[in-house]
Amino acid sequence: MLTLNCASCGAAVNFHSKASVFAVCSFCKSTLVRQDMNLDVIGSMADLQDDYSPLQIGTQGLYEGKKFEIVGRLKVAYDGGFWHEWFTWFDTDTTGWLAAAQGFLAMCFTVEDLVPASENLKPGTVLPLKGRAFQVDDIRQAHCVYSEGELPINAVKGRQALSVDLSGKDAQMATIEYPADNSKPRIFVGTYQDFDQFKFKNLRKLDGW
Repeated sequence: MLTLNCASCGAAVNFHSKASVFAVCSFCKSTLVRQDMNLDVIGSMADLQDDYSPLQIGTQGLYEGKKFEIVGRLKVAYDGGFWHEWFTWFDTDTTGWLAAAQGFLAMCFTVEDLVPASENLKPGTVLPLKGRAFQVDDIRQAHCVYSEGELPINAVKGRQALSVDLSGKDAQMATIEYPADNSKPRIFVGTYQDFDQFKFKNLRKLDGW
């Protein structure tokens, strides 16, 4: 783990993953971009209101027998609501994303594959990803309303992207993100899993939980 100092308040900022290039200071809420061994301040992040998720930075779990820890989060909004994307670091020194939306959880991983042009996609379109067939379920514009911890992207408030959700057989899922800044699209492929299967530890205490 790499520990650097916040360029605004001097507090320690931890980076578990070598892929992380962005962080939010847990003390002063400055948004920071990592430049090798230095952190540059690019803004600030307001506190998140009405957060009812039991997950939090530091929550640990299991996926396919491998231990992981949540080290970052995005809260993404669209016209019909919002979802959370939890950035996870595995003890095998790999990373993944735990997507949480409408009571469903899915662990997914970034994959390299041929990215179709977004204008060629519509609900019902079938795409091959990692040798498997996925169908487009939904296409929507989304934007970041909150981020915390460490992340592998510049997750400033207001970051916009076109998000394409796809589903496959046997609880498989995929997402394609087309950032509005024309940076490289990202493809994620994973699997839905029940909450209890993750065997979470260090959950946030909620009234009535």
